[in-house]
Amino acid sequence: MFSPKPKKIKTKKILFMTAAWAHNLWDELILREEINYVREHYGKNVDITAFAYDLTDILTRDPGVRFVSYFPNRIGEYFFKNLQFLIQNIWIIARADVLIIGGGGIIFDNEPGVPFWALFTQWSFRINLARIFKTTILFWGIGLEITHVANKMKLRKLFIPGDFILVRDLQSKGLLDALEIPSIQVQDIVFLYEPPVESRSLTEVKPVWISVRWWFIDNEIAIPLIYDYLLGLGYKPIFLVFSSAWEESQNDLLFISRVMSWKKYNITKNIVQTLDIYPFLHAIIGMRLHAGILACVHHIPYIPISYWPKTDNLIKSMEIEDLMIQSTELNLDYFEKKWNFLIENYAQLKTKMEEKHEFFHKNLIDSLENL
Repeated sequence: MFSPKPKKIKTKKILFMTAAWAHNLWDELILREEINYVREHYGKNVDITAFAYDLTDILTRDPGVRFVSYFPNRIGEYFFKNLQFLIQNIWIIARADVLIIGGGGIIFDNEPGVPFWALFTQWSFRINLARIFKTTILFWGIGLEITHVANKMKLRKLFIPGDFILVRDLQSKGLLDALEIPSIQVQDIVFLYEPPVESRSLTEVKPVWISVRWWFIDNEIAIPLIYDYLLGLGYKPIFLVFSSAWEESQNDLLFISRVMSWKKYNITKNIVQTLDIYPFLHAIIGMRLHAGILACVHHIPYIPISYWPKTDNLIKSMEIEDLMIQSTELNLDYFEKKWNFLIENYAQLKTKMEEKHEFFHKNLIDSLENL
């Protein structure tokens, strides 16, 4: 007696569109965690393609993922190559079962050097191309940092009924609610990141990370003063690079070289070094949203320098408002008070970060499973 031939399970073709490989650590981690989550749920029956801005980057090394270049991608630098990108993009999108867009801040109008019209035009083209081929679209953990009313209204052209929209923060959800666009808030996907188990450095010199951003600090002289202050206390301050993008305003290496031009300083050279050093940090002083989430994931006490509502929301959810410094108020005297508070309450703050990480991780898993 012959056994029936096993039914062949159709392979799902899943396409990712994120800001990955633009030399930004956060975008890389978002893509990696999204891919890991999809693999856990689909196993071998999934064919993954991911669009990227720079195919030479190295953080996400997965032989089972096909990486291709966006169209448009720096079209002013290589026009004819973009024709190849366009044809390739159309073919890949046409074959996809599901298009996952995000997470992170894909569209914003609050950063110098990054025009809103360019971001909006690019994403409109990509999304509408998927709609032509009736591809299912999931916006996963996106952030919408829009300040101008006219730009907010344009979002109605990006989202349509039937889109599945997951946002990463209350600000983005409130914006879409005001436009009567349904969405669901979930925790940032990087709360699923599991750092390698490392032993903290037991040397007498304790490393402290400083992360700052161009354009958002009024009193830049405070940065070298804080650096020297920590040195004088016996710590090892290190500037950790989160972004080395080609845009000058997004490049941490260029910013730090300018504000610290007259003295020697410690700094990581790329985003891989930054990620590798995290388990050994004693404390973090950071502006970026990403700095705070990785501090939580690694259970490291953290002084946040707030510059935008997205960081304020994270700080409130972590219940560490007592440590917060507004970027417009950064100075050495104010920093000293916050630093002393951190040291005096170090053990309690470390425990709080561990508890918050456990809560955010479980909340994210539950949210995704329920969806």
